[in-house]
Amino acid sequence: MPHKYECITKINNHGVVKTFTVRYKCCYGYQREKGANECTKQRDLKPLLETLDDLKTKDFRNMIKSNNLEEKFTDGNYSLFVPTDDAINEYNEKIAESNKVDANRRRRNIKHNISPKEMVLSHSVEGFIDLTELSNDDVIYSDNNNSSIRINMYPTNRNEKLVTVNCARIKRPNIFASNGIVHIADAVVVPATEDIESIIKSHPRLTNLRKALEKSDIPSKMKADGHYTVFAPTDEAFSKLDDIQKQKIINGELCAASILKHHFTAHTICSKAVIGNATTHNVQGDLLNLERSDDDEVIFERKAKIVEADIIATNGVIHLIDEVIIPDSGLSIGSVLNHQNFTKFQEMIEKAGLKEEINNLQNATAFVPPDKVFEAAEAQKILKELSPESLKEIVRYHFVQGLLPSGDMNNNVMLPTRDNGVPLRINLYSTLPLFTNIVNRATINCARVTGFDEKACGSVIHEVNRVLVPPTRNILETIEAEPRYSTLRTILKGTEIEKVLQENNRSLTFLAPTDETFAALDEKDRNLLLENKEKANSILKNHVLTEVLCCAGVGPQSWGFSSLVSTLGETQVEVGRTGSRIRINRSVVTNCDTLATNGVIHTVNKIIAPRQPQVAAIGGGFFLFDI
Repeated sequence: MPHKYECITKINNHGVVKTFTVRYKCCYGYQREKGANECTKQRDLKPLLETLDDLKTKDFRNMIKSNNLEEKFTDGNYSLFVPTDDAINEYNEKIAESNKVDANRRRRNIKHNISPKEMVLSHSVEGFIDLTELSNDDVIYSDNNNSSIRINMYPTNRNEKLVTVNCARIKRPNIFASNGIVHIADAVVVPATEDIESIIKSHPRLTNLRKALEKSDIPSKMKADGHYTVFAPTDEAFSKLDDIQKQKIINGELCAASILKHHFTAHTICSKAVIGNATTHNVQGDLLNLERSDDDEVIFERKAKIVEADIIATNGVIHLIDEVIIPDSGLSIGSVLNHQNFTKFQEMIEKAGLKEEINNLQNATAFVPPDKVFEAAEAQKILKELSPESLKEIVRYHFVQGLLPSGDMNNNVMLPTRDNGVPLRINLYSTLPLFTNIVNRATINCARVTGFDEKACGSVIHEVNRVLVPPTRNILETIEAEPRYSTLRTILKGTEIEKVLQENNRSLTFLAPTDETFAALDEKDRNLLLENKEKANSILKNHVLTEVLCCAGVGPQSWGFSSLVSTLGETQVEVGRTGSRIRINRSVVTNCDTLATNGVIHTVNKIIAPRQPQVAAIGGGFFLFDI
């Protein structure tokens, strides 16, 4: 731009480079020649009306003349947004055509019809409006009773900006005249005189939408100075719904608000901004898709066609569409489960007789295994052994009260479920060797959360890789019930650790050696553990981690980077994953994630001693278990 330029200075101060940018703008009517330091060249500018004559904007120029406005645009400084002759002809034909339709539509057109003089003034703004100095969603005011003109700027795939004024595209911006600036538009700039709510209330094709909005909080949250887009389903669109669903939306029942909000964005989207495919977000933050078809039609969410575009309001724009879009956030949980590869779990719900209860949940979070989980032998065994009442308990155990999106999850929190408050345990982990402060993995009862934040009516759904079954015993009780831990039980008897493992206010991980592991020890060492409770207690402390460490929370072992976890013995063990194997110091976890009410148990194949200088055992010699 010859009337603007910038000077960039870089200063290197002891290796620190600072960049200073100073922007300059030439005085009006002057420009900077290439290579010059100042704006010394005076532009050859003609008066505004002569500029219009040169641009061959015949129809708009004649409207100025026939409405006695030539003196106004000769004596004052104005910016004009001038529609081409084709644009004016198209607008006049549209008005004539719409006057042939039904009486309701005709009354609306009469209400919003403007005179030729008002038409000219709607395209005129006092002063010099340089579009390069404006930003997206800036609003300026015309000479037609201060009707608003909204400026929008959209990126294109050519790294250029597509500029619109009240959704009319600017074909040629910033044509300078001696007493103003001309911008050529490809459509008539329709004046905005009413806000979105007023337009919807009076529009003859939006009676159902009006009724639905009256039952919602949406109008109260829309600001007069906002910049919204409404993809407004027509009455014909509502008629495509079944009667029950239609009445629920109109009456504001269940998730009508979520359905309506899916059609609102908090920024202005003109139809001409859609070139090919485009994405945006609605007021709830959900992604929306817009696409221009080969027939030059704009399609909303791959289903609804825009049948009337760019109805301009003082606080945004309305597009009429021919379908009501029902997002997942407007569907019952059952409908979402059927749509999203959770059909087996939905079958569990129906078999338990809980379909209505689950579909009517509000403000709930679900942790749901996908269909492939039910193909595993473990899941089939669990389900086969369940009584009808137990099946109900298991289903309810997958649901907690309250919305818990992934961003609100916290480590080691117990979540009361709909199974009479029996809790789920949530844990968060970092499995990235270089970025240990970045949480990248979550587990629920040690089941890995593999999918996040699928929305349903009043609920949020997270995918987990196991069927969730509540633990019923603490760590000590679980060990006592397992035949393979008989030696461990004997060693634990009478130690401090025996008491610790049955405390329900703890969150622990216990690394449990089996009878086979103890049998592999030297007989002298094994007898020492069986007979000396002080030594047994000292060694067992290294098997108690002071946090819940699920196998899914163990990251890959990387050379030079170790993940260390504290034990009850005030030492640390090194944990890591190599392929499918999980190592803790030199021991290997042979069985993962046996849940208990106060933590989790992993079976290990070695006795774990602290990684520190060797300590002499009683009677001489050394413990060589895991040093």
